[in-house]
Amino acid sequence: MTEPIINEREQKHAAELMKAKVPIREWWFKDNALLTFAFNTSSATVPEGERFIVRAVGEAAKRVKDEHLKKEAETLMHEELAHARMHDAYNNYLDSIGLPANKHCAETKKLLDFFERRMTLKMRLVTCTIIEHFTATYSKQILDIGILEGEDTDERMDRVWSWHCIEEVEHRATAIDLYRAIGGGYFTRLTVGAWVSIAFAIAHARCLIDFLAAKKLLWNFNIWSKGIGYLLGRRGVYALVLKYWFSYFKPGFHPNDIPIENRLKKQLHHYHIEDELVGYFR
Repeated sequence: MTEPIINEREQKHAAELMKAKVPIREWWFKDNALLTFAFNTSSATVPEGERFIVRAVGEAAKRVKDEHLKKEAETLMHEELAHARMHDAYNNYLDSIGLPANKHCAETKKLLDFFERRMTLKMRLVTCTIIEHFTATYSKQILDIGILEGEDTDERMDRVWSWHCIEEVEHRATAIDLYRAIGGGYFTRLTVGAWVSIAFAIAHARCLIDFLAAKKLLWNFNIWSKGIGYLLGRRGVYALVLKYWFSYFKPGFHPNDIPIENRLKKQLHHYHIEDELVGYFR
């Protein structure tokens, strides 16, 4: 069965860049260092976060009888492992241009290993729901607002993040549905969710600062003045994530309460384009 791909025009342009051996620009997002770092920082935490989710979801799926939910868990695990593989390549690319992505990936693994040793399955699933909520709200901006669109963004990186976000949106409710299916309640979701949110916000901020420092840009006023609006402005990346973040803590919250319109009509080539995307980073 032939499956749709993410925008044939984008795929063709990305292939042309690869054929011409055009390197990915260091500031591939609108030639803006701060905006580029915001995405690159997110990649540093992805591989181990995805593997953590796969382990917790796999364990939880064995405890439920709902065959539809089991199937959704299987889809999530398949997609998350593909994301981890692609972001491993992405992080190796970041290391090659002088950004310590794998250092922060290793630190994320230590944090998540600590969670696995200390947390019950329900608490680990709450951690999964927080990660999935963050990626879903991030994805909303890419699919609904189109922040990656435009000639001044490298087409390959647009495809990398669009593919990832489409799949995240597809399975955004699976972890919380599993959590409820095994008897998870509001109090655990509230307390563990808040604590994990703080831990990951600190980890993300440390990585962003480290990346800026690696390029001697941490105290560069020009970099901050050009990029801060895109991060913290009224429609900034972090501002919109924060807006939707608080909705997670409502007692009856469900990820599908936040609509994803996919206004740009991005299409999904289900599972199978990670080989192409990994190739962008060779």
